[in-house]
Amino acid sequence: MPLLIADIVILIILSRFLKNAEKKLLLLYWCSPVLFYISYLHGQFDILPIMFLFVSFFFLFKKRFFVASAILGLGLATKTNLLIVLPFFFIYLWKFTNANKQIKLVSSAFCIVTGVFLVLNSTFLLDKEFLTLVFKNKEQVKLWDFKIRFGNMFFYVIPAVYLLMIAKVIRYKQLSKDLFIMFIGFAFCSLLLFIPPQPGWYFWIIPFLIYFYIKEDKLSVFPLLALQFFYLLYFALIPNSDFTNLYIYKSDGDTLYTFFQSFGLNPSMLLNIVFTGLQVLLFINIFWIYRIGVTKNVKAKIKNAPCLIGVGGDSGVGKSTLTASIQKLFAKDNMTILRGDDMHKWERGHTMWQTHTHLSPKANDLHDEITQLKSLKEGKKILRRHYDHNTGKFTKPLSIYPNKVILFEGLHPFYILAKRELFDIKIFVSPAEDLRLHWKINRDMKMRGYTKEEVIKQLEIRKTDSLKYIQSQSKHANIKISYYSINKNIDIGNGEPVDLGLMISCETSIDLNLLCEKFNDIKTIQVNHLYDTDSQQLEVVGSITALEIEQIAYNTVNNAEDLIEEPIWEDNYKGFTQLFLLYYIQQVVTN
Repeated sequence: MPLLIADIVILIILSRFLKNAEKKLLLLYWCSPVLFYISYLHGQFDILPIMFLFVSFFFLFKKRFFVASAILGLGLATKTNLLIVLPFFFIYLWKFTNANKQIKLVSSAFCIVTGVFLVLNSTFLLDKEFLTLVFKNKEQVKLWDFKIRFGNMFFYVIPAVYLLMIAKVIRYKQLSKDLFIMFIGFAFCSLLLFIPPQPGWYFWIIPFLIYFYIKEDKLSVFPLLALQFFYLLYFALIPNSDFTNLYIYKSDGDTLYTFFQSFGLNPSMLLNIVFTGLQVLLFINIFWIYRIGVTKNVKAKIKNAPCLIGVGGDSGVGKSTLTASIQKLFAKDNMTILRGDDMHKWERGHTMWQTHTHLSPKANDLHDEITQLKSLKEGKKILRRHYDHNTGKFTKPLSIYPNKVILFEGLHPFYILAKRELFDIKIFVSPAEDLRLHWKINRDMKMRGYTKEEVIKQLEIRKTDSLKYIQSQSKHANIKISYYSINKNIDIGNGEPVDLGLMISCETSIDLNLLCEKFNDIKTIQVNHLYDTDSQQLEVVGSITALEIEQIAYNTVNNAEDLIEEPIWEDNYKGFTQLFLLYYIQQVVTN
């Protein structure tokens, strides 16, 4: 029963990690003959530490780091093979955390893991037999068997390979869930490549291989199935095979080894051939994990490399509203937000504002932002002051850290060539002019204390600069978002909401047909797909719930859970924009 419960727990956690893949998961994991043989026929307990390991992963990705550490300590107390995981676990914590918290978090996690292990084994730590069984057993010492002689010295291959893997992981700027899991699987598989297999050890690699093949759903699972076939054949052929005792193929006490001997064949040679095939197939699986699973994921934006999103547009067009929606999509902990207003040259009331508008490049330190954005993309922290709109003053410089998503919101994100080339996605927000005027008057009257006349006068002063410096940037955007009023006449600045329509345009290279088809069955919203000479538009009118948006997202965006963690989906146009952006990122940035 404990083994069955552990099996079910692993299956549930894998299903949480691999959403919308339940059928394939059941076939590959629950119906795996090797996993069934290891636990329920051969009677190995290796499923227990793997169960604790995956539960630890679950809490780790939920950012409950201390719970994850405690459960990893339980797994380590179950079997010390989990020592292999510890460096990767601590590296993940280190890379996930801001520099000022890294030492505290990693040291606390280390103390928890070690503490749980020591407490559970406290009554045995001075027992010689316990130490021999746990730390010096005949299987673990095989790690040192594969070695190369250099004169009187030995080069130990397995520890060297392991250290190289750790060094490789340390070099990465970020470590996503996928990359973390696949690297641990890669480590387990690589170690088995140099050691004669024991039956239970394959429970340490097959769940990771299953995870890999489901994530890379276009890849054939034949190498995984062939590996399991050769595993069963190998352990059927070994001289001390328990297949006879388990009545797998006969019950008279003979083994396949003695069966072949009775016909004058050489079972030892046949066993070596099967072992060779088993190790070759293991190598093929290792190669695919590294070649596709690791290498491809390292380059993936958001998952392992910062994705820099630019949101541009004139004042009062809804840039901050869009930024808030994007933040809800990717989660606050995964985002770093920069505001272009922080780079104004002067505080409110300065005499220079009498000759320059906020829209003029001369009134902003635009080139300094290029250096800062480059530093963040390289994984380095920056010092940046903040412009407080309530006081009109600058704060003291604050430490800003990079993240999976770096979003720059401002007036001039795409004005300078060197700056706009840094962005992975360029979004320009440009509502209909009457609607923009309506929004800006309402906002500035409510939040900044201006009168309607003052706002209109300010817009007139800025009109020339707006056309020259701001609106001209729209041609550089990948995505253009525009709201318009369904009503023909707006009582501008009356503070009342307006019935809206939404228009989103992007390049024609993006296939939007699948996305559009998902809205056909939702009667409350109408999505029209239009083509222009070099762009395509989605014209959206109506309403839609956050739940409907979420369902469409997970049905249209492959591996959406890898890009977003517990998103807060919004209703109506905000939710539609969230969905479109996620779809666009999956189509363009992560591939």
